[in-house]
Amino acid sequence: MALTVITPVIALAADVIEPPKEQSIANWDWVAILTWLLVLLVILVIARAFDIGALTEKITGKKVISWNNINAWVAIIFLIAGLAGVWYELVYHGKYLMLGNAASAHGGTYDSMFYWTFGFTFFVFVVTEVLLFYFMFKYRYNENRKAHYYFHNNKLEIIWTIVPSIVLTFLVLRGFTTWSTITGELDKESEEIEVFAYQFGWKARYAGDDQVLGYHNVNFISGTNPLGIAETNAVNELVAELEGEIDKLEGLQESEGDSIKAWSTRWDRMKSTGLFRTYPEDFKTLDEKVHDGMSGAYGRQLEKDIKRKKTALRRIAEYQKDKDFFNGTANDDKVTTEIVLVKNKPYVFKFRARDVIHSAYMPDFRVQMNCVPGMPTQFAFTPTMTTAEAREVKENNEYDYYLFCNKICGAAHYNMKIKVTVVESEAEYNTWYASQAPFVAPTTAETSEPAVEEVAPAADSTQVVIDNQVAFNK
Repeated sequence: MALTVITPVIALAADVIEPPKEQSIANWDWVAILTWLLVLLVILVIARAFDIGALTEKITGKKVISWNNINAWVAIIFLIAGLAGVWYELVYHGKYLMLGNAASAHGGTYDSMFYWTFGFTFFVFVVTEVLLFYFMFKYRYNENRKAHYYFHNNKLEIIWTIVPSIVLTFLVLRGFTTWSTITGELDKESEEIEVFAYQFGWKARYAGDDQVLGYHNVNFISGTNPLGIAETNAVNELVAELEGEIDKLEGLQESEGDSIKAWSTRWDRMKSTGLFRTYPEDFKTLDEKVHDGMSGAYGRQLEKDIKRKKTALRRIAEYQKDKDFFNGTANDDKVTTEIVLVKNKPYVFKFRARDVIHSAYMPDFRVQMNCVPGMPTQFAFTPTMTTAEAREVKENNEYDYYLFCNKICGAAHYNMKIKVTVVESEAEYNTWYASQAPFVAPTTAETSEPAVEEVAPAADSTQVVIDNQVAFNK
């Protein structure tokens, strides 16, 4: 009879995103740069010409330029140029403002609210700017005209207070109602999908055959368990890893005096033989070690790392006492690097973050929600357009939905996304779902290999320091 074992998923770092590389000067758009420099030069020449005119007036005492008329006409030119710029942006870049057809049930209402808000504010913007520059032109200084001192007008005060109040009240109430409707009572048929954010990627977790997402906890996060899922074997591996690291740290703590002495001896030798000039980087590293050792910083850091890891063990032990927490519901959960949905089926995305604040943003579905470490959030929606239909509408056979990070979270934020695919039928979804490995898969020890899931491992700078110090002491 073949022996069956339960093996947690092994994590790899295949999806770690490299930070952006520094742009080369050779790739700069020199034509655009030179064009803007030329425009700036022309402006400076014109300004210099006006300075010469002002100086001439001062010397001769005669009026050379009517500055009030010039300023008035400049205002008109600026108004025309500004309106032309607004028109250009709407025509050529408006496609980036308007997201196109919404692909979710609530998207139409969301877009309607946006259009109303944009319409009101754009109308007010155009009217006020036109009046502003027109009055600058019409009521420019005239020696033959005396300004009228206008102290107060109650009717005017009431008009420009009540009218904006009514408009803003309408917009605010519309927005509040829309948001309450979108985030209100959930559809009982909604399927829950957990979306986990980390620098710089996303993971999705689907419930297994039991249709229940297992428990999770931030204290369980490790290289092989990046989502901190409450699974016995994975947590036991983390405990063993922490205990091993503590043993290494305590060993380094016991040999602290010998290590400092060895570093000092080597420092003296490199200094006396002149090797510090030949190997400046090695000497710099060694000098820092000697300084940290002599000052006590090295010992304090060891003590701090030991305390931190023991605290982690204590926290894990508290959760291990609760057997219901490790009830096995997480074993069949599926952690994926892609999100697949069924058209017209309601979903609830439950968001978590591992490190810093992220923002889950799916523009086609009109979905955005902050992902905050230690504070789970959620957003419910129903997709109404498949990926294939979206490609037809956009006339782009390569178009795909994506979930982006819409909050700057680090160097590779620009590339933090996960593909979202909407299929037509449950059959298509079930085919994809069956191809995804469960978090804990029963395998035959003699013939099967552990399931592999690509995920960015948790970086542990302390472990790197430990390994380096052990190798150095040897």
